[in-house]
Amino acid sequence: MATRATYQFKNQWSGTHTVYIHHDGYPEGAAAYLNNDELGPIHNVNTFLRNNLKAELTESHESHGDTQFRYNMEGSHILVEERIGFTDEWSVNFKGSINHFINEWT
Repeated sequence: MATRATYQFKNQWSGTHTVYIHHDGYPEGAAAYLNNDELGPIHNVNTFLRNNLKAELTESHESHGDTQFRYNMEGSHILVEERIGFTDEWSVNFKGSINHFINEWT
């Protein structure tokens, strides 16, 4: 399914990096993208890119105006936002640990 999403990783040492994936951006798909069966939850952009061949670096969440979900990771925490209709407004879908998010949506 072509549910577009951006994934933003914020780190105090390496800064902020945003990734775009064209498909499976709904929470169940994102949980799969953020889960590495061998290492557990993915907390950084480098591991995310290595594990998701469909992922591509992009400038920011706003670079893709057709996304339905935005995922914001900082350390082990995640904030998930979902677009409200076809507006520029977003609602919080989930806020908590990446572990809890993965467990809830897989």
